[in-house]
This record gives sequence, C-alpha cells and structure tokens, in this order.
Amino acid sequence: MAGAEEVRALERSVGRVLAAWAALSVAGGAHLAFWHRRDPVVAAFGQQTAAWGAVDGLIAAAAARAGRPPLTDPPGRLRRLRRLLAVNAALDVGYIAAGGALRRRARAGGPPRLRGDGLAIAVQGAFLLVLDTTALAAARRRQARVQADPDV
Repeated sequence: MAGAEEVRALERSVGRVLAAWAALSVAGGAHLAFWHRRDPVVAAFGQQTAAWGAVDGLIAAAAARAGRPPLTDPPGRLRRLRRLLAVNAALDVGYIAAGGALRRRARAGGPPRLRGDGLAIAVQGAFLLVLDTTALAAARRRQARVQADPDV
C-alpha cells in the first residue's frame, strides 16, 4: 500500500531529524555545562539544552517504535499526525514565550542562570516550531495525495 509508505516516510523523516537534534543537544549541552560550569548563564544553557535533548531523544525513540505496526488507514493516520503536529506547534510557541519570560525575569533581578535557561528553552522551542510546521506542511501535501488516490 503506497499511501502507507507516504505516511511512514514522513514519520521516519521527522523522527530522524528529531533524533539528530536530540543527539546534538545532549552532546553540545553537556559540553557547555561541563566546560563552562563556572559561568552560571552558559552552564544553565548547557544543562537545559542537554535535558531537552534527552527528552527529544526519548520522544524520537518512542515514535520510531510506534511506526512499526501495520498501517491500515493512511488517511486517518495522517489526520492524527497533522493534529499532533499542530498541537506541538502551539506548544512550541509557548516554549519560546516561556524562555523569553525567564530571560526577562533574570534581567529584572532574578538569578543570572535564568538567562541561560530562558535562552535554551527559546532555542529548543524555535527549532521544534520549525520542525513541526515543516512536517505539518508536508503532511498536508501528502494528505491531499493520499485522499486523491489511496494507492499513491
């Protein structure tokens, strides 16, 4: 069933990008947290980045496992994927806003490490927003093809 392959290809692509981002975040974040541990802003940025990377890695691994069962309803699966990506994109905007709020709090006299935490959260949110909206656009294109001809 070619429609099923369209869906799986999109899911695999998103999963690979998320897994690569997760690995980069964990490695880069750990490096910054360790080598700049005396600078609270850079250390916090590194710790927060590594933590987000670990969570992203778990999500990518779970998604890879979830893609294994037989896919009998490609249009339905695409609808669910589109809904998930749209919800994630809204959450991503929230992450960016929360990161900005932490940075503002640090500037208003809060602990300096909040600058690093806030920047890391905003960077993660921005990357995830690009990933989710790009995948959502691709899912919409595939949805149109799969609905027009389920054997595409």
